[in-house]
Amino acid sequence: MSRMARAPSHLLRYQAARLFQRRTGGWLATLLLAGLLRAGDARAVDALILGRDVLIRQMPQVSAKVIKTTHPGETYEVIGRKPGKGQPLYIFDERGDLWVKVRVSDEMYGFIRTDLVSVAREEFRSPRGNPLLIVNLRPTADGAVARELWLVQNDWQQTRRLGPIEGKPIWASHGEWFICQVDSERPVKDPNVERTIERIEKFPADGRTRTLLAIGSYPVLHEARGEVYFYRDIDEQGEAVPPGLFAVNVDGTNLHPVFLLPERYRFWKEDGDFFVQVPPPVLHAAANRISLRAFDRAGARIRFTVTLDGQLVEQRPDAAP
Repeated sequence: MSRMARAPSHLLRYQAARLFQRRTGGWLATLLLAGLLRAGDARAVDALILGRDVLIRQMPQVSAKVIKTTHPGETYEVIGRKPGKGQPLYIFDERGDLWVKVRVSDEMYGFIRTDLVSVAREEFRSPRGNPLLIVNLRPTADGAVARELWLVQNDWQQTRRLGPIEGKPIWASHGEWFICQVDSERPVKDPNVERTIERIEKFPADGRTRTLLAIGSYPVLHEARGEVYFYRDIDEQGEAVPPGLFAVNVDGTNLHPVFLLPERYRFWKEDGDFFVQVPPPVLHAAANRISLRAFDRAGARIRFTVTLDGQLVEQRPDAAP
């Protein structure tokens, strides 16, 4: 997700629940990915081929000799920056594309472009067992880690890149569809803040079509009610709207506010050289309630608990985790 925020005197980068400063080169991306490789929710087992006919080249450049043509589902050992170290060796080519070094055979090494392979990832299998969603955690040239969603079907006979997302995809319990927060890569219309419009979209299990449910962030599915709850502070054109917790039916109808924030509260705040977003809403389905967080003008975080019909139950300070 391309999230950057700009204050009048300096360039800022923000990402929901995480903070990254913008830098040139790949050192920050490498360090960030190294942390992801150690994280408990990220899978890191060699380089997993996602795309079709991905080429391993002798050198990290598109004009270099092709050593091997790979197929989806194959894995290759990643060569570390230092012998015996797990941190991958990444190299930028003259076009700014990022390559990772892998072992092709006992005596042969090569390079793969990182947009079609995964070194670190999160996996979300359908409740039916098949298909599989993979969130590829891909380092980028500007020092961030992009979350790119791939769909794998029929034991790797078919793979499909669905696009950049934020957060985790959410499967319906029957496995017929899933929803996720997709980065439109279209800018929000704000002279002081650079960010992109986030779309909450619904995909069938085969990923062949997509339905826009709403503009917003942090979707939470309440399958029994057939509703998706989310934060919203901009509209489809990227214009600011009163921020609040909204809901939409899983078929994309009946978009409506559940709870609008009081005037002095927002979902974002500036924190030094960053912008930071509050955590996602938390659904308490059995109690018919949902909790959301917001920042007041002083930057303090407040928790609002409301019924699913929008009645305020509680408002209190919320300590950061």
